[in-house]
Amino acid sequence: MAKINIGPVRTFNVMRTIFGGFEEVGVSKNDCKNFKREINLFINEYDAEMMVGNLMKKKEHLPDFSCEYFTDEENSLVGLFWSDGESKSNYQVFGDIMSFDATYRSNRYSMVFVPFTGIDNHNNNVSFGAALLASETAETYKWLLRCFLKAFGKQPDVVVTDQDPAMKKAIEEVFSGSRHRLCMWHVMHKLSTKVGVTLCNTTDFKQRICDIVWTDSLSPSEFEVGWHSVIQDFDLSDNNWLGDIYDMRESWIPAYYRDELMSGLMRMTSRSKSENHFFGQEEAIVKAGKKSRQCQKCKEYGHYASTCSKPPKKTGVNTKEKIFDTMSADS
Repeated sequence: MAKINIGPVRTFNVMRTIFGGFEEVGVSKNDCKNFKREINLFINEYDAEMMVGNLMKKKEHLPDFSCEYFTDEENSLVGLFWSDGESKSNYQVFGDIMSFDATYRSNRYSMVFVPFTGIDNHNNNVSFGAALLASETAETYKWLLRCFLKAFGKQPDVVVTDQDPAMKKAIEEVFSGSRHRLCMWHVMHKLSTKVGVTLCNTTDFKQRICDIVWTDSLSPSEFEVGWHSVIQDFDLSDNNWLGDIYDMRESWIPAYYRDELMSGLMRMTSRSKSENHFFGQEEAIVKAGKKSRQCQKCKEYGHYASTCSKPPKKTGVNTKEKIFDTMSADS
């Protein structure tokens, strides 16, 4: 089905190691490349087909489970969206404000992971669904948002994203009834780069700009007075980036929607990162696999059994019986 690139397998070098040298392998380097290509195609197709197949089976047997996917002309996986019954229940209660972030690409397939996140009445994250995307185009995002609407039946009141123009275009077309806000962190984390590290670190510029940005206690007119004062005092009227973010101020400055309950999602990056870590088990597994040693006592990585302070994990086998069985087998 879907040919997702999982990276090169160094077949020729492995065979050289096994057989003791290039001359002993018995095949050419091109033969190994061709073999590797065929193996990769099989593994890649199996990976994607297995994941999609499992989700589609859930869709067949669980009435509240939603799953949609689409492929390109080469039958490669381009988009995959899923949401379960609990996520839909969360959305019915807490779905007024939602963020979705497509900045997480730390996975073996180089696909973008997109969690849809809200905040419950305890100020904790709740998940509404998730997706994997092979590209970040307006058409791909339109497909994803249509899948979301199909699963949930209604648009959120407010959607918070980064400054991706493709996202903006998709939201305007598919979520036309939602108010689009920009994540404040995504805007402000560029400050030092755009105005200069020296200015931010050697003057009170950064503190003054943050005092009027990271607050909802100011009225729009008070914000604008403070903004123009900072721009004038530091001679930044010619800075195009500051001019651009000022022009779109109503999309990300709390002074312009301080009566709206935003539930902390205007600083959505930390929220999305925690969702990414929740779903991103593969990254943790890969990191664990890189540890030099696995403890044979607790089965965790990073230390030896002789230095382990944790109780051994129960395996369901009596140790004495296991030793007796081993001795009997040896005799």
